[in-house]
Amino acid sequence: MELRLRDRTINCTGRTLVMGIVNVSWDSPVARSIVAPTEARDRALELVRAGASIIDVGAQSTRAFARELTAQEEIERVCPVIAALRTEGVVTSVDTWQPEVARAAAEAGVDVLNDVSGFTNAGMVAVASEFALPSIVMHMRGRPQHHRDVDQTYGDIATEVQAFLVDRAEALEAAGVGQVWLDPGFGFAKSAVDNVRLLHGLPALVATGRPVLVSASRKGFLSELIGQGDRQDSDGLLEATVAFNSLAAWAGVHVVRVHDVPEIADALKIVDAVRAAAGRA
Repeated sequence: MELRLRDRTINCTGRTLVMGIVNVSWDSPVARSIVAPTEARDRALELVRAGASIIDVGAQSTRAFARELTAQEEIERVCPVIAALRTEGVVTSVDTWQPEVARAAAEAGVDVLNDVSGFTNAGMVAVASEFALPSIVMHMRGRPQHHRDVDQTYGDIATEVQAFLVDRAEALEAAGVGQVWLDPGFGFAKSAVDNVRLLHGLPALVATGRPVLVSASRKGFLSELIGQGDRQDSDGLLEATVAFNSLAAWAGVHVVRVHDVPEIADALKIVDAVRAAAGRA
């Protein structure tokens, strides 16, 4: 699998790449991840040295009922970071669902658009198409910050999520965007059991032939699975995150989006080596 970016291609055949999170939000469910915009460049370069191939820059919290930033507030936080990393040759994505922010980020040199709302806003599709940018489409019922309010009952969750993602990908491709990546949306309007079932469905999602990204770092469902309740500050979340992302990599996903880059990067070296020995490219 090749990731076709703005001005380069990354071959991730037989390996899983790490996307490091640089959070310039004023609020986050993972409070330890927040970094001041003035310090974000240095944090990003630190993550690259630790093994991140891509840096995901975001300013808007997806915590339930968090205040939604205005487009201008978001632009002022993310775009200087993206521009600075562009001069360093670092591949970046922007985590936003606001078209004005996506456009400003594209003009600042961002490589990938990462929309947790699944590019259901026509304005986001228009920006992705105009700049022919790779686009990460995520599955989520409801809206960011309010996904806990919607019905979380599924029949076959893996089949439903895959159908949604493939449908959105085909629509985006028809609109002329760049390469479409699929994100099953772990933790968004899904129970702990649902997320485990979704993990089992990853090989089928990978088999659709598009890049697959998993973002499950330090999420509440992992805390539930280790018996500490739905929270994102419990002991053991690092270890749970390492385990979950290792399983996702074994399933063949191409990118994992994480807070703890050094630990995940080391774990994935082991997974990649075992995959190579098993002939699972």
